[in-house]
Amino acid sequence: MKILVVINIVVLLFSLSLSAQEDIDVGKTGWDVKRPVMAAACDNGCPWGELGDYVKEAMVPYGYSVILCRNCNRWYGPSLVSEHDYPPPLDEINIEDGVNVRVNAPVDFGVTSSAMLSSAYSDKLFGEGPFRNLRLIAKIEDPFYYLIAVRKESGIKDFSIIKQKHLPVRIMGADGNMMTILKYYGLTTDSIKAWGGNTRVTVTEALKGDFDIIAGFLASPSMNPESSYWTALSQKFDLYFLELPEDLLKQIAKQNVDAEFVEVQNSLLKGINRRIKTLGRSGEAIFARDDIPEQAAYDLAKAIDENHEALKWFIRIYTYDPKTVWKNFGVPLHPGAERYYREVGYIK
Repeated sequence: MKILVVINIVVLLFSLSLSAQEDIDVGKTGWDVKRPVMAAACDNGCPWGELGDYVKEAMVPYGYSVILCRNCNRWYGPSLVSEHDYPPPLDEINIEDGVNVRVNAPVDFGVTSSAMLSSAYSDKLFGEGPFRNLRLIAKIEDPFYYLIAVRKESGIKDFSIIKQKHLPVRIMGADGNMMTILKYYGLTTDSIKAWGGNTRVTVTEALKGDFDIIAGFLASPSMNPESSYWTALSQKFDLYFLELPEDLLKQIAKQNVDAEFVEVQNSLLKGINRRIKTLGRSGEAIFARDDIPEQAAYDLAKAIDENHEALKWFIRIYTYDPKTVWKNFGVPLHPGAERYYREVGYIK
């Protein structure tokens, strides 16, 4: 009975939070009135949220009033921009992130990860696309790493011991990259389950200590929602960070268009006491459709460049590189942005 009461209270509270959401009419929007809607994310440390704030502020001197869509995050941005569509309804994840307002206006441009923009343009993104009318405006560097850590008390130094001893390991981060690792060592999710393990550990479970292995491509000491568990778990538990064989790293790199070979520096996180060779990814892309006015694209590229010193004050470690700002894994650069980069000499 007590459990049912608790469940009912949780459901009621969530229902009340959803009912508190608000659709706001922001009036006339679009590039022609210098009031474009930007696909961004939450303002509680979400990377696309703070980059949305950055772009909004950078565009003010040019007479633009950018309207941020806080729930146009995750995989939504590229399709919303491509189709000039309206934001989706708010959901539980939005509410948890502190987003309770939905902008009732079509989306004009946005920010997403470099890899997600590339996938959306060239192939399919979660079954949708390709969206060939998307164009790059600027790529902002934003480094993070692929790391694998085990509980030190497990004694695991590499994955071969899991197979040898039939260890019932509990894994958080069993994505496609982890599947490649398991296959390399002759392991499967079924074999791990048969030994009493679990390959579907959640962040909540891991924070309670119900894990043996954590892995993922968002490793960073930054405390944004997507990466904060790395700092939390490394501080709370004694972890040992594994280093994968080079040929295995090459296999994982082939699965990730933006992956490159890097070295994680000593002390990036508690428990990293040596340099570790692994893969890194870097890049958040500000993008628009091909029909954005050329002058607007020029203004956007210029505003981002001229205000790039502000990037150092955000949660993530953002940098602006003139050599890479105009390139994003095959996604065409908008002609207006290209005109600016050629004028300042970034494109020769």
